[in-house]
Amino acid sequence: MLEKTLKAIEPFTSKAEKNSRFCIGCGEPATKLVKYSTEGAIIVEKYCDRCAKAIEDGSAN
Repeated sequence: MLEKTLKAIEPFTSKAEKNSRFCIGCGEPATKLVKYSTEGAIIVEKYCDRCAKAIEDGSAN
């Protein structure tokens, strides 16, 4: 399994993104793009504010 390193957490930039995406953590509407770097690639996942905050708070561990 590839190791992911948190790179950035960014808000969606368009209304279309907000209306068409769901959080992969809980299924609520997603509002953030969470970017990870791994072995020469960037992985982008979509999360709601609450789940993105949990990822951000846990990234220091």
